[in-house]
Amino acid sequence: MNAADDHLARFRVTPYPYWALAAILLLGASLRWHPIGSLSDMLSYDEAYYGLDTLSLIESPRLTPFLPANLGRQSLWCYILIPFVALFGAHPFALRVAAGFVGILTATAVYRLGRETLSPGAARWALLAFCVAGWPVHQSGLGMRAILWPLVGTLAFAALLQARRTGRTTLWIEAGLWIGMLWYTYFSALLWLLYAVLLLIGWLFGKRGPRRGGLIALGVSALVSLPMLVYGYHHPQEVLGRPQGVRVSGLADLMATLRAWARVWFSPADDPGRYNPLCPVVDAGLAAFFVIGLFALSWAVRQRWQAVWLLGLVPVSLLPSLLSRDAPHFLRAAGLTVPIALMVGAGAWGVEQLLRRIRLKPLATLFPLALMLLTALLTVLNTTRWLRHPYVFLLMEQHVNQGANFIRSAVPEDTPVYFSPFYPSHPVIAFRRADLAPRPVGAFDSHLCMVVPEQPAVYLSVILYEPDFPEKLSRWAGTTVLFQDPGARPPRYAVLEAVPKPEFPQNLGVVRAVFGGQVEVRLMEPLPSAARVGETVPIYLALRAQRPLDRAYSLFVHLYGDPTPYEGGPLWAQADGPACGPYTSDLWRTEEWILTTFSLTLPGDLPSGRYQVGMGIYDSTTGIRLALPGHTHDFLSLQQVEIRR
Repeated sequence: MNAADDHLARFRVTPYPYWALAAILLLGASLRWHPIGSLSDMLSYDEAYYGLDTLSLIESPRLTPFLPANLGRQSLWCYILIPFVALFGAHPFALRVAAGFVGILTATAVYRLGRETLSPGAARWALLAFCVAGWPVHQSGLGMRAILWPLVGTLAFAALLQARRTGRTTLWIEAGLWIGMLWYTYFSALLWLLYAVLLLIGWLFGKRGPRRGGLIALGVSALVSLPMLVYGYHHPQEVLGRPQGVRVSGLADLMATLRAWARVWFSPADDPGRYNPLCPVVDAGLAAFFVIGLFALSWAVRQRWQAVWLLGLVPVSLLPSLLSRDAPHFLRAAGLTVPIALMVGAGAWGVEQLLRRIRLKPLATLFPLALMLLTALLTVLNTTRWLRHPYVFLLMEQHVNQGANFIRSAVPEDTPVYFSPFYPSHPVIAFRRADLAPRPVGAFDSHLCMVVPEQPAVYLSVILYEPDFPEKLSRWAGTTVLFQDPGARPPRYAVLEAVPKPEFPQNLGVVRAVFGGQVEVRLMEPLPSAARVGETVPIYLALRAQRPLDRAYSLFVHLYGDPTPYEGGPLWAQADGPACGPYTSDLWRTEEWILTTFSLTLPGDLPSGRYQVGMGIYDSTTGIRLALPGHTHDFLSLQQVEIRR
């Protein structure tokens, strides 16, 4: 038997038992879904935006290649999430299950690509490596669109190679479909798309290239790409804004990203960073196989050129992260998991063949298998470490999600729920709001205001940021801790039940007025009767919407003398703005009170004398003031203050 026949003989082996492949996939699924309980208490800022866009697509079905929110994202991942969110609701669990399924499908795609490029034995080891390695397992738990890149790209390359081998038209069509779909996965995937197109062009101009099939694949990919190309033409800043915003600014930055990736290639990452697992690029149990695979690849591939092609896939996959900030950014290099798994598979197969040749057949399979299982154990340990990392608590908004999960299970559906200190537009709260319905859900920053309804309510307070929140709230309501952070002492957050005191809201003010028949205002505490120049005078106000408001209003507080500014006198000091920061008046409910403070700083050149403090309300957009029925002017005089120098 000559060398060529010996090489081909390695690809004519007895088919591997399907039960064994199923066992490998079952192991991969268990590693991906075993932390799903903990991950269901987590949902990051970016993940929540995918959930919000998915809810939008469910509520208003439409086809769009790109979603402009949160700096812009390709839309395919949100369409995939639709059945999961429809089934499991607006809950992190829906995203986790979807990501796990994508991870397992990617593993099967890696096996398919391995069968087209490697010996069957190497393909099986590559499948096992992808199923147990820490990096792909970690990313299969994240609800991020980047995980679609390895799946769609691997299917594209596998279909291309299979189409070239068999010449079947349906496979050329499939290859073109997957290549075009790369546009809709992730920005980094565009380099894989370019790599696939260059491969096709190389075949077209080769001496024996499959010209008809190559043209079919290119035509189908162009057709599938057309919606994104048209959208990009009309909205170039949306499509290109994010890649341009994160690119490195020069050679020094590029060298820094190279050093950052070199540090984590075989050594664990120092911290979770940007969704980075606490494991190296190549796990300790697989490192030897990866190095051996670099040399065994030419022996393990079906055709020699495929070894060069697979090696070239490594820099193509890594380049998007090398050219962007925040390295090592594992999401921007997610495609790198595929060539690494294939090279590890080639190395494990090479070790297996070597042990067989030196008559150590019992170890031929057991030795690589033992290292793979060691890697699986390391993956479990690293996943546990990652879940417990303090930075992950904040990155994955665990405080919000754990509290929301408790509220969903234990708080009556007619109870108002508030999150502090947060903006109402915070994507995690906006997404979980649908899950907590029909409970009214609001969010405000207690450093800017307090929101207290006239009925019992529940508050989730991040005590880490506002340790005095329970004390502030207790002024107006009796509080009880229902649930608090089980992961730290002292607790980082708490869920509080607040029951308004019997005298609330009757004790809220000494001056009362209703602006425009819409907003009731009370001065909660009398102003000081006297003050000195340079001092700051606090004005404590309580506001309530008497009916649902359709716009955002702002308040002004003015200091004026006699004559008033409307009679030609000067305006000596002023403060204005929304009463409760981003919790604007169009979000207020009629049964809740907004308790806020405005501060007037008395100017140093203010003459001694008696001055009036007045306030009013105006439309934040147009500046038009609300009228004050029964008063000559559209502002309310609160109190006179004696100013002394």
